[in-house]
Amino acid sequence: MIKLNRTSKPKVLQDNEYTWLCHLKTAIAAYGSYSAIPKDEKSKLTKFYRHDDIKEELFNTSHEKCAFCECKPAEGGNIEVEHFKPKSIHPDFTFEWENLLPCCRKCNGSKLDHDTSIDPIVNPYEMDPKEIFEYSDIRILAKSGANKSIGDNSIEVCGLNSVRLMKPRSEILVNLYFFQDTLQEAIADYYDADTDAKKRNRLRSINEAIEKIEQLTDPREKYSGFCSNFLENCEIYNKAKTLIQDAMAA
Repeated sequence: MIKLNRTSKPKVLQDNEYTWLCHLKTAIAAYGSYSAIPKDEKSKLTKFYRHDDIKEELFNTSHEKCAFCECKPAEGGNIEVEHFKPKSIHPDFTFEWENLLPCCRKCNGSKLDHDTSIDPIVNPYEMDPKEIFEYSDIRILAKSGANKSIGDNSIEVCGLNSVRLMKPRSEILVNLYFFQDTLQEAIADYYDADTDAKKRNRLRSINEAIEKIEQLTDPREKYSGFCSNFLENCEIYNKAKTLIQDAMAA
């Protein structure tokens, strides 16, 4: 999970939000509750939150990724719009822009009608997940501190340590460990160089390797939060960065 920034409300929502909600409220009043509205009628009244313009704007803000697990739903064809506060419990928020999140079907199905107003989870548009989560090997953990319970709750509610997520993390981790070992050998080669020309060439190779691996931390990449956490805590990577910075400053 990474921090996301919400853009302005799409025009279709600006123009129609009030009308859509009025119609929904009229049906709730007529039938006595949201849950009592017949399924087909409810679907016709609420379907507008899935308007293509809303989906497009939402997924642009998350770099086409699920806001919770950072997978790319489009690769599996399961792009969905999630209500942070479930519409079944909070129908007034059915068309509320700030209540809509881009989501994969797995996270949406796992969260279901979990009431975040009573038992909060992390909303990456409002909280920075970097301050709340860390990783141990391929598992995501909540950091100790004031938000630990929210972090733990998010992991459980969204299934952030399920096999479907630990498997790709393990594949990425293999590459990251390989990168770490390669970088360690490159640093040793740098210090073994006996001429300035060799040092320059080996320094350039180290820099190119760093630039390549840092592409995995690009917010547009799947599981970029996991990769960023690894590199921030990788002693060899940080040593190589310092080496490059010192060489450029000399």
